[in-house]
Amino acid sequence: MIEWRWLSGWTEEELVPRLDEARSLGRNYAAGAGEMTLEAGWSQVHSVGLLGHELPGPPQPDGIFERARKVMETFDFSDPRIVRWHFSADEPLRGRTVLLELKSLGQKLRYLCAVRVGGTRLEHGEKCSIYGFSFETLDGHIEAGREWFLLKKDHQTGEVRFHIEAAWHPGEFPNWWSRVGFALVGRRYQRAWHRLTHVRLRELTRRRPDLVGQSAESGRIEHSGHELELGPVQFFAQIAPGRKKTQMDEEVEAVHRGQWLTPLGLGVLAGMRSMSAPTLVSRRLAQASGPHKDRLTEALSKPWVPKVLGLLAAGELVADKLPKTPSRVKLVPLTGRVLAGVLAATASVAGQKRSVVALAGVLGGVAAVASSWAFYSLRKVATKRFKVPSVAAAFTEDALVAALASRLMPGVEARAE
Repeated sequence: MIEWRWLSGWTEEELVPRLDEARSLGRNYAAGAGEMTLEAGWSQVHSVGLLGHELPGPPQPDGIFERARKVMETFDFSDPRIVRWHFSADEPLRGRTVLLELKSLGQKLRYLCAVRVGGTRLEHGEKCSIYGFSFETLDGHIEAGREWFLLKKDHQTGEVRFHIEAAWHPGEFPNWWSRVGFALVGRRYQRAWHRLTHVRLRELTRRRPDLVGQSAESGRIEHSGHELELGPVQFFAQIAPGRKKTQMDEEVEAVHRGQWLTPLGLGVLAGMRSMSAPTLVSRRLAQASGPHKDRLTEALSKPWVPKVLGLLAAGELVADKLPKTPSRVKLVPLTGRVLAGVLAATASVAGQKRSVVALAGVLGGVAAVASSWAFYSLRKVATKRFKVPSVAAAFTEDALVAALASRLMPGVEARAE
């Protein structure tokens, strides 16, 4: 289930049947908690913020911990300028289905996806108290994964902290441009949402107790998102160093970046040495066990194919040093490099949706063109301006090809398996 709209959201009359439909959806991933690792392709995010202090010991009846717990139960900690939640409070928290209205481009572009509350925790031990729940993404969500929201009180110090722990990878998209947009700006929106989540929860529990436990709007279903004066939404290209403690104490991110870097790298490799990219992919496919996913990978995995491609790659290394070899940026050689980049990039994502395969092929072809011109220009500068011998420049590029191929091997190997 996923929908998108431009300039407007969904009315309550439209949301009610969609929420009913979402209750029948299953998770859009099968991995267990122990399998959602960075090595298996899952990005990891962990952030911690200090909400405040109350008296040592178990949570006070009207203390920060209990007020924050009531805010969490209404999902009001989510900034409605980025994500607004629609749900039924009549459903028990555990197993509750929630519609997420994701907003971007100044709230002009909106997506509607579904999640479900998976696990819940309420523990009062000798040293600390913990309350929280997890969200699990359902079929049609633009992400796949699980996210935990946890309150923790240290009984000795009285500190109350809020933790967010997530494991995710890209999910399903309604169109190709949404996938491209997510790849370009998705992480910035996620970081902004994490930062504002800590700020909103602190604001609601410490400074706006009048809103604690109240939904922003109520009708046939509940809607999160009280409007608060928190300043503009700020986006960061990466985790911003030196953030004030009034926002977040700790933020750790480990993002699996192989989704598009492998096709891109294979395109660059093809621009440097045209046969190197398909040879690398073919060898990995031939070594992989199990059935292959389409005709292309089936053909490249035949035992004799990597041997033939390897011979052609070795011949190209020799030909590259010959003075009469035509320039790589001429029409015929450049076309061959583009085709090699498209072939390798497409094979590296075989078995995924057609839009993903097509986009990977385009990425590989464009990268091959850019790489061909870039290394042609570098060779020209090295040999003419800096008087580097042509053979020495060629061997230096060979070394770069080998280094890049070794970096790409794990990504190609993971997809082959």
